[in-house]
Amino acid sequence: ANRSFGLNHPKNYLGYTLALYAHGPTEQLLEEYRIVGAVDDARRGAAFLGLVAERPTGVELTPLGREVVRFAKARDGAVTDALEEFENWYRSSQCFYDLAPNWGELARRVIFAYPATELLVEELQTMHGDGFDRPRLVDLVVYLHEVHPTFTVELFLRGDEDVRSRALTADGGLREAVLRDGSTYHSPTVFQLKAMLYHAGILTDRGTEPSNLDPTEDVWALRERI
Repeated sequence: ANRSFGLNHPKNYLGYTLALYAHGPTEQLLEEYRIVGAVDDARRGAAFLGLVAERPTGVELTPLGREVVRFAKARDGAVTDALEEFENWYRSSQCFYDLAPNWGELARRVIFAYPATELLVEELQTMHGDGFDRPRLVDLVVYLHEVHPTFTVELFLRGDEDVRSRALTADGGLREAVLRDGSTYHSPTVFQLKAMLYHAGILTDRGTEPSNLDPTEDVWALRERI
């Protein structure tokens, strides 16, 4: 619940990891190669994904972050060459998994290791087996709440007391009518996290801001179902 992503593209977190390793000030490199302007959000997201660790002495690469650097050096020869490649994707809206398949596959592996991703993918696969081929957001939340109620509330519902009191009954049940209102939802999940899952080739559809969200039409379907 306390790990809310501020950016909606996995390349921003991979790019931060590379810039942290490269020679020169991280913020300056992120600006020079047009990776991302929101440096704090990039750093926090990279930490949430286990790519970097925020220590009292500064930000350090984790073993997973070092593996991203090794991947960049093996593929491009130098980290700065990889950063130049990232610059080519500035403001691209195309699915990252299709735009840059090698980097997209790496992003997929990194994002799948995020605990919420694994749980969501497994439950979406179960829903598929139960006949939900293209579940909408309302379907997903109702389904998840049956098996993971606390996880569902914390991940999907906005944290303010007014929303929680309207969406939840006294015994912790869900009021489905409230779930049909886009403003009920936690933006970092339905916009940022979902967009990352889309760019990593996991979901079929990108995320949507709650102000534009129709939960009865917002599809949460796996790109590859088994």
